[in-house]
Amino acid sequence: MKKYILPIITLIISILTIIYILKINVIPNKYLIIILLTELILFILSLLQINKNKVLKVIGIILSILLIIINILGIHYINKTNKFIDQNFTGDIVYNSDYYIITSKETNKEIDKLLYYKYSYNIEEAKKQINYNLEEIDNLENIKDLKNKFLLIDEYNLKLLKLEYKILEQFNIKKIEQRKEKKLDSYNIYIGGRDFTRTLMDFNMILTINNNTKTILITNIPRDYYINIPEYNTSDSLEFMGLLGEQTIASSLEQLLDTKIDYYASIYTEGLVQITDLLGGIDYCSDMTFTTTHAMVQDTYEDYGEKLTIYEGCQHLNGIQTLTLARERKNVGSDRQRQKNCTKIIRSLLDKALSTTTLTNYEELLSEISDLYQTNINKETIKSLIKNLINEKYTIIEQSLDGYDGNDYIRLNSVKSYVMYPNYDTVNEAKQKINQTLKGE
Repeated sequence: MKKYILPIITLIISILTIIYILKINVIPNKYLIIILLTELILFILSLLQINKNKVLKVIGIILSILLIIINILGIHYINKTNKFIDQNFTGDIVYNSDYYIITSKETNKEIDKLLYYKYSYNIEEAKKQINYNLEEIDNLENIKDLKNKFLLIDEYNLKLLKLEYKILEQFNIKKIEQRKEKKLDSYNIYIGGRDFTRTLMDFNMILTINNNTKTILITNIPRDYYINIPEYNTSDSLEFMGLLGEQTIASSLEQLLDTKIDYYASIYTEGLVQITDLLGGIDYCSDMTFTTTHAMVQDTYEDYGEKLTIYEGCQHLNGIQTLTLARERKNVGSDRQRQKNCTKIIRSLLDKALSTTTLTNYEELLSEISDLYQTNINKETIKSLIKNLINEKYTIIEQSLDGYDGNDYIRLNSVKSYVMYPNYDTVNEAKQKINQTLKGE
């Protein structure tokens, strides 16, 4: 009976592995069949251990132990992956924002009327938590001093305030968004890159994915694109719309492109650096030589310090170099080229993530990236996409929205600065292409 113990253990672990593989449901059928056949063949060969021939018996034991080790490792990686997907693509999405009531350092008067700066993500929720008379202001520059004035403001705009102040009250606003659970065969994802403050959008694009035709359309949108915000009945640049949240950006892009944005995913600055380094860097090819405006630093737009020189041709970049390249606009010609560079970077990262080299630091990659982005994509959609990307090579098509340089009011009409007015010929072309991709035409 003892000679059957190891084969029974081997069989049980093999069956468990297959159950875990079927449960995670990201392995295409053609690879699943190969895995099942390999498990079966190795298990049959491992039964040589019950043979009376000593040589065959040793071979059988070695194969059995090898199969057990491989399966245990497989279960471990599958568990890690399943846990990551459950943590990041299921349940409600929770957003936290810090708000402050501030006044002048010399003010001792009690609050009777409260000004508030309306340009922030959860300002309506913040207003509900306080019981004062409120009066909105459009422009922080209008507050010449805070003497006998009291201001409700979010953390980002507080940093922009060029006045002496004291904080009377600080509180946190929690907003919960229900995740869409329906799986779609074709859909749009808004991809945004948030800067080091996690408020402004450094780059913007829409991925239109059709899993039936195996097509991904990338629509690049300049950061300074000046578009209508339906919820606020005004226009603003995409960069500063980051303060209003992904849902506001999505609804504005839906109106611009006459399409539905089904999901969003925002990548944080530190996320780009860490993900790139964990994947071993990227290979970037340039058709020009240039030196970046900003220094190679992560948490500021500092122009002083070591710059990055990109040479004509191909070069390997680490995380901070990739971020510095992604930020560059002035010395590459325009924001249009920056968007193209960001697209190249994302494509390179995707290629690296899908390569076998990722397995060397797979666990570290999963544990590090969870807090480096936010998304409302659901579990079934992400599993379906992974499965399809493993199964077949997708055709990737790119297009870019263009526009005209100008100056207009941004940050809800509070500051006048550079903007890019849409060229509606490119907008209409993009609309058509997005619609055709969704329909599989």
